[in-house]
Amino acid sequence: MPMRIVHISSVHSWKDPRIFLKQCHSLAAQGFDVHLLTPDSLDEFIDGVQLHRIWNQNPAMLDKSILAKLIRPAMLFKMARNLKPDVIHFHDPELIPWALAHRAMGYTTVYDIHEDNKTVIRHRNYIPGPLKGLLSFLIGWIEGLAHMLMPTVLAESYYQRRFPNGVIVANYQNISVKQEEISLEPGPVNKEGESHVLYTGNIEIERGVLKYIEGIRGTLNVHLHLIGRTYQRTFDKTLDAQKSLENRIHWEGVDSYVPFSRILERYAERNWLAGLVVFPYSDHYKEKYPTKFFEYMAFGIPIIYTDFSEWKNLLDPLEVGIAVNPEKPAELISALDTLKGDKALWQSYAKNALYHSKKFSWDHEASKLTTLYNEL
Repeated sequence: MPMRIVHISSVHSWKDPRIFLKQCHSLAAQGFDVHLLTPDSLDEFIDGVQLHRIWNQNPAMLDKSILAKLIRPAMLFKMARNLKPDVIHFHDPELIPWALAHRAMGYTTVYDIHEDNKTVIRHRNYIPGPLKGLLSFLIGWIEGLAHMLMPTVLAESYYQRRFPNGVIVANYQNISVKQEEISLEPGPVNKEGESHVLYTGNIEIERGVLKYIEGIRGTLNVHLHLIGRTYQRTFDKTLDAQKSLENRIHWEGVDSYVPFSRILERYAERNWLAGLVVFPYSDHYKEKYPTKFFEYMAFGIPIIYTDFSEWKNLLDPLEVGIAVNPEKPAELISALDTLKGDKALWQSYAKNALYHSKKFSWDHEASKLTTLYNEL
């Protein structure tokens, strides 16, 4: 009988790229018996992965209920037990207490750390300031306890400073695009003299959306496409910044989820002038490697990125784009104008991105996960 792996998350969608499209897909392809439980999963068998419904009623309604959020961890672990798993692989810090209890009951549990949760707490505007320090301490303490008592999977290499025994399974791209079919002609400027830049993923003030809009205001005939979930409260905060630019700012995902398949379609639809990753300076992002780096590269999209030292150390030698100071709007505007005005430079960055993207493929990372399970 193949090893049965049950992935559970209390907050992520079943469509989450790291959980479903990368980990579960890869494990199913390797012959593991893979099951997935999330708040929005239904009883479906998709691409070799068995999803399970955890709510008996409308999941969209119950997902917003306070009671549901309180009982969700217990329900997830109860369903996981019923599946008689060889391994329970969970993806959220709030599930650690239940995972520790199940560890004591003899179950093999694996904690997957997606975020630097200690620092991300300090960037959540909806958490009252006085609570941020306390919550950061508590989450750091319980994650440290989990790391001592169970295998830990890390999405970023620098997490090993806190979790030295963790297995790095980096969040690289798993895009099956034939690079020889990507044409860099005629370039990033269309017949109307327009160019288009994009940002993909969750759209937040803390991820630079106001800086992108400010950059577009300083250019001519450059359109900005923001593709990813945008909470209504975030969109409302950008309304003043968008004034007089409404015809050049294009949103997809305001108060809705954008499937990764749709994001892939958007990547492939045109020669983009650049992919933006100009995050404001923060301790949380300065050492992270956003997955969109590698997705942009897989489609030959030059990158404009924050001049964090770690980001420059990774990307500058590859010559795939331009680093800018997020606190100096003129630098973003200059980078956009440079790429628009110099087709040869744009093509050089695009070709380098295509070439180097092969170094950041998910295939190698997937083998690390398989090895971990076999060792368990």
